[in-house]
Amino acid sequence: MENEKIKEIERLFMEFIPLYHKKLSLIFREDDEAEFRCHKNQKRAILLIHREKGVILSELGRFLDMRKGSLTSLIDALVENGLVERRDDKNDRRKTLLYLTETGHEYYQQIMNQARKTYQKLFSQLTDEEIEACKSGLEQVVAVIKKL
Repeated sequence: MENEKIKEIERLFMEFIPLYHKKLSLIFREDDEAEFRCHKNQKRAILLIHREKGVILSELGRFLDMRKGSLTSLIDALVENGLVERRDDKNDRRKTLLYLTETGHEYYQQIMNQARKTYQKLFSQLTDEEIEACKSGLEQVVAVIKKL
């Protein structure tokens, strides 16, 4: 017999994921004032490369849920725009690591500034108690998922 609590977690995630994309992933779709016009997956890649600092292509593909061919094209465009650079891994010559360039770091800051404005605008509609409940719930979800 299936665990009913796990079925409810599944249902909640299936409800949460489309809501997240509809209401909160706006930061990846919003126009920015930068000279670069990156699409949402390029912006997501920039955020992940910034966080991981020296990520390999296959790992980035897992983070973004993208296949190698599409991911290679995405990274090639970011390299061509001067936002990302490839570096050989000093410990393993078979690996190539991805890093943000100085321009990439500046673009990352622009994305984050826009994200902060968007989140402030959206969440300012809530009460302090609702904001605290959301924050606490997300902290718990993140902690549990890290254990999986």
